[in-house]
Amino acid sequence: MDLSGNEIHLYISYPERITEAALLRDYESLLTGEERSQMSRFYYVRHRHQYLVTRALVRTSLSACHEVAPAEWRFGTNGYGKPAISHPVIDSPANFNLSHTRGLIICGIVRHRDIGVDVEDLHRNTKTAFKRLSSYFSEDEIADLARLPPEQQNERFFDYWTLKEAYIKARGMGLAIPLDKFGFQFKADSLDGFTLHPDLDDDAAAWQFWRIPVDGCYRIAVAVNSGNENYTLRAFNSVPLHGNQPLPLTYL
Repeated sequence: MDLSGNEIHLYISYPERITEAALLRDYESLLTGEERSQMSRFYYVRHRHQYLVTRALVRTSLSACHEVAPAEWRFGTNGYGKPAISHPVIDSPANFNLSHTRGLIICGIVRHRDIGVDVEDLHRNTKTAFKRLSSYFSEDEIADLARLPPEQQNERFFDYWTLKEAYIKARGMGLAIPLDKFGFQFKADSLDGFTLHPDLDDDAAAWQFWRIPVDGCYRIAVAVNSGNENYTLRAFNSVPLHGNQPLPLTYL
């Protein structure tokens, strides 16, 4: 599947729908010994299953963009723990990022650019997080949440949360980037701005963001350092090793 220079591919899998024993055995055959060891350390069966489907998803998604067999990919991490391809060395390599929550796994891929993705379950309990907003959000973001009617605060919270996670994951530095040093602005329900503190040594205008609702219960955010170029996003419903079907999405 061709991945053009100004295109992002987003692969979405529903792990709880992937239960065929033979297919799961095929997924296990793709794993390295280290990945099998990691999977065995999960206590709950559902977490082992999610890990297995996630590893199969990233391998098959990359193979959809490169003539490399899924089992041949090898991965490493940077100094902050962000995953990256370590083998094979290929021309025009794709950068990828992963995220998952219960019931949904996503893999975003783009060529040459930094990418971050995040997915959250809108029904997740946020009471503890709301008590610690100053740890996660800027003052303006906290004020925006406070102005909203209570019934709208939960979705706006996850808009901010997923966008922030996608940005710091794209930068590849995780929580080494203080979350209150950058912020997003909304006008009504539309994303209307992105600002950065000078300490972060970054250009806000170089970034593109997408907010995507899925199935009425998930929120996805995608961040790409597009370098002031216009990027487009294509999404696919993926069952690893069984193919990818184009998936129409609504953007907020």
